[in-house]
Amino acid sequence: MKLNSVDYHLDWPVSIKLKNLRELIITNLEKKGDLIRWSIVDIQDSIDSFGTKKLKIKAVFAN
Repeated sequence: MKLNSVDYHLDWPVSIKLKNLRELIITNLEKKGDLIRWSIVDIQDSIDSFGTKKLKIKAVFAN
């Protein structure tokens, strides 16, 4: 089994509440492969007027 560690950037829209954030992250990461683990490394406010935040996520996948 080969493990790959990647940095992944994801937009966090205002419409997604904090309690639903985990589901949003996992849903998006599982599209990339077999997810082993993940963690939020950084959160930044977006420049746009919609109030979205930018998440930087470190994820490990098994291929």
